[in-house]
Amino acid sequence: MRVELLCTGDELVTGLITDTNSPWFEARLFELGVKVERIQLVGDVRPDITHALLEAASRADVVLVSGGLGPTMDDFTLECAAAAEGVPLVEHPEVVAWLRERYAKRNIPLTPGVYRMARVPQGSEVVRNPVGSAPLVIQRLGRSQLFFVPGVPREYRALAEGEVLPRIRAALQKDPERVYRAFRLLRTVGIPESQLDATVAPLVSQHPRVVFGFRTHAPENHLKLMATAPTQAEADAALAAAEAASRQLLGAAVFGADEEEYAPVLARLLTQAGATLATAESCTGGLIAQELTAISGASAFFIGGAVSYSEKMKMAWAGVPSEVLARHTAVSRETAIAMAEGVSAACETTYGLSVTGYAGPTGGTPEDPVGTVYCALAARGSPTRCERFSITGDRDRVRLFAATSALELLRHHLLTGTSAP
Repeated sequence: MRVELLCTGDELVTGLITDTNSPWFEARLFELGVKVERIQLVGDVRPDITHALLEAASRADVVLVSGGLGPTMDDFTLECAAAAEGVPLVEHPEVVAWLRERYAKRNIPLTPGVYRMARVPQGSEVVRNPVGSAPLVIQRLGRSQLFFVPGVPREYRALAEGEVLPRIRAALQKDPERVYRAFRLLRTVGIPESQLDATVAPLVSQHPRVVFGFRTHAPENHLKLMATAPTQAEADAALAAAEAASRQLLGAAVFGADEEEYAPVLARLLTQAGATLATAESCTGGLIAQELTAISGASAFFIGGAVSYSEKMKMAWAGVPSEVLARHTAVSRETAIAMAEGVSAACETTYGLSVTGYAGPTGGTPEDPVGTVYCALAARGSPTRCERFSITGDRDRVRLFAATSALELLRHHLLTGTSAP
């Protein structure tokens, strides 16, 4: 089954809003083993929308069209649909009744524009919108079935989940040439995309039913594995084999899969270890604490953190001796170690994590230029570990990767008892 998405609206092609509906629908559709073949964004131009509808219908079995179904003068997607089929727009009495009922319940007057939402291509099917006004409209254009849904995410998802996906599922069950797919997203951190590609490259020929792909979502890099087979059992087996082989090669660089996010994985490791953590951050300005406290129940393992940005606060809040700062400066291995040990001792935690560095664009020294970051992990019963990182990019990127580098020291220690090199 070939599925395409067509999204209409000037706001999408001028950058005023981002299309969040399509990625959501792609993921839900892929659960059925179907991959979206094409996504088009088209502005509010009648000939362009009509042409896009005809083109998509000539290629696809199913087209999901979103946007342009509302009550205003720039909502004319269904006019274009009628033109593409060569039929008139007609006012659907059932939709009129739904609109009157909905507006009466909300005590909102019915303006003439509201009735635009009741005008649909002649012969099309309508389905009531459970959370909004404009209905789902289903049109047959050639061999293709077109589903028209509002662009508002809440309404889009309600109709796609409740009506569109079940109809696609039913059609798939009747398709004798159906292809089955299985997908896994392996999430890594600390390994560049090019290195990730090179590491798993030998596996491609060993797993012919699996497509290996890559995605960067800084600071993470993701390995995409998609298996295709005549049956779901074969697709699942091919995926499992490729995933196992990939995990063996990548080792601890893989922190999670699919929807697993970094901070909850780290929180789980801390909880399982019965450990507590305190942080002392300088150049990251609290990013580590923010990442961890975004998790509900973080107080079970995260005791607190100090944003010790100035030397005064490094001494007052993180317990850094003044002589360390005087001799080695605020951005140094010695200061990072003192920060980690000091905040851990002050908060009486299992671990103390620190980061200090030059985020730029100003600062730095010949020995430690902008982008230099020192991260330290103080672990009860173990020597304090400190690593120096050289991070390229602008200030935001340096701060982001500095926070991740520090957390990686902790994650590797929790996994192996040692910090990552």
